[in-house]
Amino acid sequence: MKHPHRLCLLLLLAMTPGLYGCGGNARERYLPDESKARNALQLALETWKSGAAHAPITSSKPVINVFDARWQSGRKLESFEILEKSGNADQPQFTVRLKLAGEPEETNTFLIIGIDPLQVFRDEDYKRTESM
Repeated sequence: MKHPHRLCLLLLLAMTPGLYGCGGNARERYLPDESKARNALQLALETWKSGAAHAPITSSKPVINVFDARWQSGRKLESFEILEKSGNADQPQFTVRLKLAGEPEETNTFLIIGIDPLQVFRDEDYKRTESM
């Protein structure tokens, strides 16, 4: 399969309309708290920076799936800095300064969804999934 995470992503998105539905606190069922989200993002970016191939991070419990097309295409991450929590307070999002090999430094937003597994999305990649 050309995009191994596409099926997982489609299943996750199919569940999205139910995030704020009936029965209990649905947010807690699908969105990690800020600390867990930040730790997942930190580990995901450290793994990318270490030169590891793009794949689920199974050394973490829960497993972390990362959706960043640049990493998936083999781009190298030289450095990163998680700057601040940003965006909607209901969804963990963080502004991150990144330096990819051969490119100028840039700032991106990453959002984190799920409890087990955790899903780390670069904002641009998440938006692409919405138009699939």
